[in-house]
Amino acid sequence: MTSAFERRQFMKTAAAGAVLAGAGLARAQAAKGEAAAPLTVGLNAQAEPRKPFQAPGIERPLHIADLNDLEAEAQKVMDPGAFAFISSGSDSQWTLRENRAAFGRVALKPQYLVGKPAPDLRITLLGQQLSMPIITTPMGAHGLAHQSAELGTARGTGEAGTLMTVSTAANRRIEDIAAATQGPKWFQLYLADDLSKSRDLIKRAEAAGYSAIVLAIDAFAPGSSDATIRMGFSFPPSLPLVNSGSSIFKKSLSWDDVKFVQNNTKLPLVLKGVLTPEMAQKALEHGVSAIQVSNHGGRQLDGVPAAFDALPAVVDVVKGKVPIIMDSGIRRGTDVFKALAMGANAVAIGRPVLYGLSLGGWMGVKSVYERLQTELARDMMIAGVASVAEFSRAYVMPAASTVKG
Repeated sequence: MTSAFERRQFMKTAAAGAVLAGAGLARAQAAKGEAAAPLTVGLNAQAEPRKPFQAPGIERPLHIADLNDLEAEAQKVMDPGAFAFISSGSDSQWTLRENRAAFGRVALKPQYLVGKPAPDLRITLLGQQLSMPIITTPMGAHGLAHQSAELGTARGTGEAGTLMTVSTAANRRIEDIAAATQGPKWFQLYLADDLSKSRDLIKRAEAAGYSAIVLAIDAFAPGSSDATIRMGFSFPPSLPLVNSGSSIFKKSLSWDDVKFVQNNTKLPLVLKGVLTPEMAQKALEHGVSAIQVSNHGGRQLDGVPAAFDALPAVVDVVKGKVPIIMDSGIRRGTDVFKALAMGANAVAIGRPVLYGLSLGGWMGVKSVYERLQTELARDMMIAGVASVAEFSRAYVMPAASTVKG
């Protein structure tokens, strides 16, 4: 989720907002020979002294009715700044809202009286056998959510029989995270200005048993969260990004960087952050192994389309040549159903995993997956879908057409 570069930029942004807000008053007072009083606009000037950071540490299974309920429950146990960082989107949060709203624009089109057997949710993704078409998307700084950090997420994801993508911006060493799970894992790479450091990370990931490299193309500059700026949130010193160290992340990326990764590993390369058919076509031309349709959960560039809205055009260009994963906004089994029907091979989830982690450690993460798995299995059974391979657009339609006459 974050980097050393992002933290510095964030603090500059927060400081700049306060400075600009008070500039006009300061000039007026200076003209009168008066000392300028500080002026705070839109920030929490009356905040109480911040307590030493401590993440939740409880481990327990969760009884979940709806993954949407997790956010409010997680807010009760998490540090306020940490919760704001995880839950908020960039700027006005339009894209964050659209990620959820997009699913409401598509309705299910069940096929009844088809005599299908009980649904089979298992899939194979880039050679990895998974219990369901749902994986953990890369996120940094899991230590904000729970004391076990990425170790808890890895164990919970693996116990659920599915795959975790580990971020460069993790709070635990990628080797330790790999050892915490028996499940498959991918490594998401943020390229450093010093590419030799990125090369070293790739080799470490290979040695630790990661089976693919994920390159995020939309996070070379930080998003801007109004909520964290208002709170004056900064990362606790107790949560270092131990894999990136003091590395500065690259401030711009090109197709040459894609080639750099490919030239330095034999592992499959997943390109994450694709939102247009043009980008998908270029990705195919550059030989990527999979595409992840994503807007970073609405955390990066506000105003880009919902990932679910972008999915069909990408699918139409890819034409099954490589697997497509979609993330950003998945909360229900019906969301997974719609994404698969629109052509995704799998979906990835983010915030619900961290909320489950905060509320129950690795057991909470497993509970999140079990709930989605149960919902998807039920939805497939009722709608007449026997396996993930059977999904097609025949099972969905525009929501406006569900009722006529």
